[in-house]
Amino acid sequence: MTGGDVVNRMFLFVPIGIGLMVGSVLTIAYMRSPFSALPVEKFYEISDFEWAQVKNNDLQRGIKIIPELIGPESITVDEHDNLYTGLKDGRIIKIMNPGKANQTVIELTKSFDFAEGSKRKKKRPLGLRLHGAKLYFADAYQGVIMIDLETKNYDIIVNYNDVNPPMLFPDDLVLTSDGKTIYFTDMSLKWNYDDVAFSSIEGDCTGRLFKVDVLTKNTDLILDSLCLPNGIEIVENETHVLLSEHVYRRLTLVNLESAKVVRHIPLPAGPDNIRKRKNGGFWVAIPYIPEPGHFMTWSPVFRRILAGVLGSEGALTNFNLTQGVAVKLNKNFEPGRIHLDLEGKLSQAVTEVSELSDGTLVVGSSISNGIASVDPLPPLVDHPLVDVSI
Repeated sequence: MTGGDVVNRMFLFVPIGIGLMVGSVLTIAYMRSPFSALPVEKFYEISDFEWAQVKNNDLQRGIKIIPELIGPESITVDEHDNLYTGLKDGRIIKIMNPGKANQTVIELTKSFDFAEGSKRKKKRPLGLRLHGAKLYFADAYQGVIMIDLETKNYDIIVNYNDVNPPMLFPDDLVLTSDGKTIYFTDMSLKWNYDDVAFSSIEGDCTGRLFKVDVLTKNTDLILDSLCLPNGIEIVENETHVLLSEHVYRRLTLVNLESAKVVRHIPLPAGPDNIRKRKNGGFWVAIPYIPEPGHFMTWSPVFRRILAGVLGSEGALTNFNLTQGVAVKLNKNFEPGRIHLDLEGKLSQAVTEVSELSDGTLVVGSSISNGIASVDPLPPLVDHPLVDVSI
């Protein structure tokens, strides 16, 4: 055998060897993956929506309130424009006179531990709602809880194991106007708050919608097989609720009497919390806008491999959570306007938008620091393709 033959064989075996190594790594990652990813229906991109063809920096205009707050995911507002929010460290706070010289912060959970005695030691308050002097919230580990703002006592309305199977990821809630009934979401039967990235990558559709009688605490399942149902809002006549289904990038209108889905509203990205606007319609928070071809659109095999290679923490870094995005819906649930901070100068990873009495927006985020206080938005520009960034 000549030297040239040896060299040729070496050049032949090197790529084969590399290919075998890569194949082995991918196979191991596939086998190590914690799930078998599911096929997902058509993904909508931002280019599919005429109303979203707008350039603006609406969510950059304003200030940060208390930048040291970590992860104020949901924000509720009382009649005096005081704010209430839950933080990543498990605390719930009230902010009086937010953004003003006499701003005051009160920790509402300082005198008690609502996870005391629970087999789950962690706490993560998410969706919050006020009804009179009572503050209700969904905790990602513990369930649905109420704090009496007058007595400073708390009550567990629904413990995570009061339903079967137990709740794994309570996320958001809403009350009827009489305060007698709460509707709330449990995002997944498979993944908890710590592994939220896996739930998205898999295409998980094991979420549930419940209702609970506040007085008797009787809890009933309304609908299951929902695709990461996080945000929820009740519509005006209280016969329907509007849900976010994050995996499928859509809102879902559910008839509460028939427990049937009556309508889907597609969006260019996965929605989070939904809140009513002061003058009718809804605000929909969107944590990020994925680029075309984002790995969430890949086939189940590749998404399974990705999860096996990166793990939950590593996978989360592949979501661009530096953007600020909110969508305005009219009272007929039709999207009409998108508001942006794509550079993340003020608003990042938006998980909720609520309004103050003067039109100021308070913007929550599950991961960023502080609450963004956004100046009242400019008048709507009729033509959707105009650049209103100035």
